Amino acid sequence: MFIGNSPLLLTVGLGLSKVEQFQLSVSTEVKKSIDIPCKIRSTNFANDVIHWYWQKPNQALEHLIYIISTKSAVQGSMGKRSNKVEARKISQTLTSILTIKSVEKEDMAIYYCAGWVTLY
Repeated sequence: MFIGNSPLLLTVGLGLSKVEQFQLSVSTEVKKSIDIPCKIRSTNFANDVIHWYWQKPNQALEHLIYIISTKSAVQGSMGKRSNKVEARKISQTLTSILTIKSVEKEDMAIYYCAGWVTLY
């Protein structure tokens, strides 16, 4: 994601389920929302737990949010900003989408998705 000429966001897939983040860089304007998709290659998507992480420059990786259900989205915070992010799972496309709401310069980071299979 870019604000002006500054890189804001790069996405990379991690995890036990095979994940693919096909948009390695996305951009938007300040105060707009942005969606980051993560394709999950799994034989049991309904039971996969999708985690989203972010890593700001020169800082440690931080967990943002996770989602299990395909029935409803999950809201999460970034630092002290509540309901800043939302994660969804879409079974028709085997995709998880992280939405960052009202993007600000301090949201500049690398965003990662990871898929973990839940065994019952």
